[in-house]
Amino acid sequence: MSAALAEPNVQFSGSPVLVDAIVESRILSDQVASFLFRELVSGRLHQGERINETHLARTLGISRNPIREALRRLEEHGLLVSTPRRGTSVRTFSKNDIDDIYSLRIVLESFAIEQALPRMTPADHQGLAAIVDAMEVAANTGNEIGLVENDLLFHRRLCELSGNSQTLRALLSMQAEMRLLIALIERHFESLHAAATDHWPIVAAMKTGNTAAAVAAIRAHIEDSWKHTASSYEGSTAAATTSVLSGRILF
Repeated sequence: MSAALAEPNVQFSGSPVLVDAIVESRILSDQVASFLFRELVSGRLHQGERINETHLARTLGISRNPIREALRRLEEHGLLVSTPRRGTSVRTFSKNDIDDIYSLRIVLESFAIEQALPRMTPADHQGLAAIVDAMEVAANTGNEIGLVENDLLFHRRLCELSGNSQTLRALLSMQAEMRLLIALIERHFESLHAAATDHWPIVAAMKTGNTAAAVAAIRAHIEDSWKHTASSYEGSTAAATTSVLSGRILF
């Protein structure tokens, strides 16, 4: 990682060089943000764990400036928190946080479906089905990460089909938190295959063109996920949660 994030040779003797230095710093902060995000969603960083800027800078072989910028952006996405005299640490989730996220998802994705259905073409419906097919392939091969990625893609595609950029933006903001929840909260459900097939009722209801049926399907799906996530949260401890994705993973 340190080779990829080598410290740039920054000089300030001229405007073009200054611009190059700023661009390189931005690229570094992007790389650091991506690295930390992978650490978060993999579960290698735990709820409440403090991010040591000095240690991270030494590990990655870069200065602290791009690290601070990366931490600031992850904080804006609700993944990290900064507190006086303690610095930056991994965000913790309360039961209220989980309830807030899922209740908003029901409203948001129901609205997305209401807007999307009148606009959808047969190809759009086939595209949603193809994503669920990809989820099943991932489940059948034990590819948990592939399953999660396609799960997130399915819900993102619903919001894209709505044609409402604000709806999509709101979902993307929540998806970062959902990925972190998946990693931070111990979850034991029936099977990976069930996580994939649970999306078929949504696809089938949307294909009928019946808005009420489609909204009911997405609501039932999210409420089921809400129930399992809340149950997993109550069975875990804030001090130590697992970093392994196992069993049924629902978004």
